[in-house]
Amino acid sequence: MTPLSATEAISPAIEHAKALLRPFSLKLWLKLGLVALLAEMGGEFTFSFPPIRNHAPSSTSGIGTVAGGVTSAMVALFVVIGVIGFLLALVLFYLSSRMQLVLMDLVATRTTLVAPVWQRTAPRTWRWIGFKVLTYLAIFVVVGAILVVPLLYLLRSLPHGNAQPAPTFFGTFALIFLLFFMVIFVILLIIWSTRDFVLPFILFEDATVGDAIRRASSMVRREPGKFFFYLFMKFVLSLVVGIAAEFCIVLYVLALCLPLGGIGAALWFLLHHSGPFAMAIMYTSFALLGLVFLVAFFGAVICLSCAILIFYQAYTLYFLGGRIPVIGNLLQPPSPQPPPFSPPLMPVLP
Repeated sequence: MTPLSATEAISPAIEHAKALLRPFSLKLWLKLGLVALLAEMGGEFTFSFPPIRNHAPSSTSGIGTVAGGVTSAMVALFVVIGVIGFLLALVLFYLSSRMQLVLMDLVATRTTLVAPVWQRTAPRTWRWIGFKVLTYLAIFVVVGAILVVPLLYLLRSLPHGNAQPAPTFFGTFALIFLLFFMVIFVILLIIWSTRDFVLPFILFEDATVGDAIRRASSMVRREPGKFFFYLFMKFVLSLVVGIAAEFCIVLYVLALCLPLGGIGAALWFLLHHSGPFAMAIMYTSFALLGLVFLVAFFGAVICLSCAILIFYQAYTLYFLGGRIPVIGNLLQPPSPQPPPFSPPLMPVLP
């Protein structure tokens, strides 16, 4: 497969996504949309324990209390909620990491059967999860080292009482604000780079984490300008497609609210003065209309996410297809070579 630039990969990625999602099937779009959404969620979500201040319990009540009116039962509830949230975050992180493997395999092999791909990618899962955990820990350490000095300086320059803040306070605050957005941008680039450039070697070549990092680094070093432009184009496409998707969702909600709102208004005018039984029917109908709205809304969001996220995945694969042969052979299978020509044997004359 011929290597494609970041702009040349857009058109074949669109056609690839269209071919994978045709003919239209709501069941197929919902299934692949859930896979794609799970692949995008989880890794960036964290749960934290609610802040609990540890004070000496008061002896004025039969139930242990904490200063500020927080009882020991509330503390225990907060801890339980925190533990449950942390466990849910771990489950979501696992599913997200597993679905990233599944989604890339589905799009590359043009298959819509999730169960076989789920089983086929299982041996690579923990390798990929371990690499992601190490990456996030490294990001946390580096970000903490970058921001700790400005944050400490900002805390020391905070005004006391009614005193006016020092001029350096606003400069430090602006610096931290700028550093925060720069750090967020760099983190996004790191997450995109690891998923787009390291994961394919783990998934398609069964490479170890070390080999995958070395091969990805070597690939980027050969064409640094093209890879940075690819990341820039992915950022631009995310903005453009995100704005277009929100516009479509707004139009869809308006189109959905017109008939449902009309039905609700008609029920209100017909039944709100017709007695208790009619009022019960009216409120039950309102609840059903709300349920219909939620189902239709989330179904549309899943379907729209399906088309967008499958295009993103195909875009990455087509950009890498000419640089990683195993991906190129999946996207454009090589044509079978004809058997070598052998001249016919001459008959032997007696």
